[in-house]
Amino acid sequence: MTLPVIPYRTIAPILLAAAGALACQRSPTDAEAEALVRRYNALVSDAYRAGDFRIAQPVVGEDEVRRLAAHIGVRSDQGITLDARLVEIAFKKFERKGEEATVTTDERWHYLDRRIGSGEQVGQESRDQYVMRYHLKKAPSGWIVESTEFAERPQVGRTELPDRAPPVNLHGFETVVPPGGPK
Repeated sequence: MTLPVIPYRTIAPILLAAAGALACQRSPTDAEAEALVRRYNALVSDAYRAGDFRIAQPVVGEDEVRRLAAHIGVRSDQGITLDARLVEIAFKKFERKGEEATVTTDERWHYLDRRIGSGEQVGQESRDQYVMRYHLKKAPSGWIVESTEFAERPQVGRTELPDRAPPVNLHGFETVVPPGGPK
């Protein structure tokens, strides 16, 4: 059995339409954006737990890598790692603009600081709630989390910090401390 030969002028419009449809989808779908945010949270949690920012590199931009390296480095200098566990995440909003997207979530986390080597708990545990914004960007390797920010003031459960470290260093996300200290 031989297959019929289809003339190029018949196939060309179909191929052009398919290519056009793919080109129009410059932003990730909701499912792709959700999968990236979930992977980001898993890898960043693993990076904090291991004390190694490089674990998160496949899904973060350069500025986010530097931020993570600084936060993880401060903890390592104090002889601790962060045992971060995502308890719950709800995806609230997906926004797109060209080759960028923003995802807003409502999250609940459980944190413990642990002594490097022994794994012993250091200080209080914390149960926190965040409304987060994840800024996604197309990179040569695929979609990445370019940056993150609090969409609302975080609700932090812990009232004491180990080794009297500044809260902005131990939180896991950069926060702005108002003049006169945290409230």
